[in-house]
Amino acid sequence: MNPRDIFFKPCDALSTDRRPLLAVSVGIWLMRPDLQAAFDLETVEDRTRYLAWQVDHGVQEYAALREAFARPDVRGLYLGAAGAPPPAESPAPATGGVNVVGHLHARLGVGEDVRCAAAALTAAAIPHVLMDAPVGSDIGSEPHAFAAATVSAPLHATNLLFMSAWETFRYFCVNGSALWRGRRTICVWPWELPNWPEPLDFCMLLADEIWAISSFVRSAFELRAPVPVVAMPSAVVAQARPDRAAYGLPDGAFVFVCFFDGNSSFARKNPGAVIAAFRAAFPTTDFSVRLVVKAMRAGGSSQAWRKLQADAEDDPRIAFVDEEWSRDEVLGLIASCDALVSLHRAEGFGRPIAEALLLRRSVVATKWSGNLDFRDRGRQFLVDAALRRVPDGAYSWGEGQVWAEPVSAAAVEAMRAVARLGSEPAPPAGDLFDPDIVGARYRSRLEALGVLHRLR
Repeated sequence: MNPRDIFFKPCDALSTDRRPLLAVSVGIWLMRPDLQAAFDLETVEDRTRYLAWQVDHGVQEYAALREAFARPDVRGLYLGAAGAPPPAESPAPATGGVNVVGHLHARLGVGEDVRCAAAALTAAAIPHVLMDAPVGSDIGSEPHAFAAATVSAPLHATNLLFMSAWETFRYFCVNGSALWRGRRTICVWPWELPNWPEPLDFCMLLADEIWAISSFVRSAFELRAPVPVVAMPSAVVAQARPDRAAYGLPDGAFVFVCFFDGNSSFARKNPGAVIAAFRAAFPTTDFSVRLVVKAMRAGGSSQAWRKLQADAEDDPRIAFVDEEWSRDEVLGLIASCDALVSLHRAEGFGRPIAEALLLRRSVVATKWSGNLDFRDRGRQFLVDAALRRVPDGAYSWGEGQVWAEPVSAAAVEAMRAVARLGSEPAPPAGDLFDPDIVGARYRSRLEALGVLHRLR
């Protein structure tokens, strides 16, 4: 049986009466707070009402539901007749390339993941087409010129998906199983905590292989994944010229910068620790140092954002910015500062850190999680941290997990140490993130899978 067919089977926990629900139906309910408020799936009455909603409304929104209710076995389940098995799946034509699916133009880290992956595929001469997975209207669009064509239907027999596991399931529900039918699907899922949560295990049914963007992420996946997990570091592209005048930064000061996106969890990014360390490291009378706190979509954590500013309102050296900038503007800011500070509690990869290293900026970062894969690159001051339990409600799927709490004294000393070095460019970061290097690794794996012919 195709592993994706399990989504069109009754959910075991709700299949003991005459109103069973399909696994895909339960998944859609879990994605939608409005449906959770309207239907209590613990009661037969509400399961019946929810089934009616799916038939009357859900099929208009979700191709997976239209597909489900057209299947003979599902019709037999609900109409009482013996259902025929679903038709056999035909393999897609073996075309020797990949369908790259992701948020192609989204101003998100996972959007930059797919853009850099496309550059790596191009560098390695791997045939590919691009398929966009649109995001909400609250996410800005990043102009980007891809070398490959953007298409509406898959062309190749192998898929390469760059989106979260949850968004992968959402894509399946909205678009149906057509992308998966007869194709190998490799998922490149971001993840930031040390363990993969059991409630999300069902998402792994949508993957035939998982590529992990760091050793940290690999260790989270490999103990629970029923499919191969392969280490596949991300490509990073970062080019910019410093222009302090454009950002209103004083020429004579040593400028630190930290970043966070309200969609990526205020608690995980931990900008408050950066501000506290900066204020403890340098007295308020010392105007030879500055700090820029660059946020995006901070409204998602509006109370925490307001508190952050209130705690530093007596310190004119600290500038707060909450705007959605283009990629060029963000890289320009990094290039115009002297050091990037990331006192994160957890990072799956650490793309802003990697970008700062490529731009030859110094880095102060927590000594834990995904960024340790490139700890020896450029000029970095790693801050010791103690593992602490993730507080309830602080992060999605964080129950029972741990993350790092940077040691305050160590962060203070690291910021002082990097400031003492002055504004000289850091050593080059090397070629670890280069699309040529990453693309060669992509090609090696795809050749091993038989997707591509080996180059002679």
